[in-house]
Amino acid sequence: MMPWMEHPNATVYRRTADAFRAGDRAALAALIDEDVVWHIPGTAPMAGDIRGLEALFRFFDRLRDITEGTFTLKEHDVLGTDDHVVALSHMSAVREGIPVTVNVLSVFHFRDGRQQERWFHPSDIVAWDRLLGGPI
Repeated sequence: MMPWMEHPNATVYRRTADAFRAGDRAALAALIDEDVVWHIPGTAPMAGDIRGLEALFRFFDRLRDITEGTFTLKEHDVLGTDDHVVALSHMSAVREGIPVTVNVLSVFHFRDGRQQERWFHPSDIVAWDRLLGGPI
């Protein structure tokens, strides 16, 4: 029996998540397409579509600011194919002194080993909105 090997796109996602955690924008720029689109659900101030790498970097800065640097991302599982990656993640932060956590399923479209698009599917939309700057 051959050992199981992770799909290359799943590995790229893991490298992207590691670069995000490290604040390594050069690595992120190498792994995420310049014209990336992220679809952020909910009613929080940060909800909506993010278009382009520079806008995504501004989103990261705002996320860090509203969570006072407490935002964490932890992968539970990552699955990949030639076109897609699905990541099961746990996201958390402390907002206004209150811990906020939510499990999130993210679906990514990949092309040529680079992230093109991301759709977030949080398990709890109220917690998700709180995480992204909504009322606590």
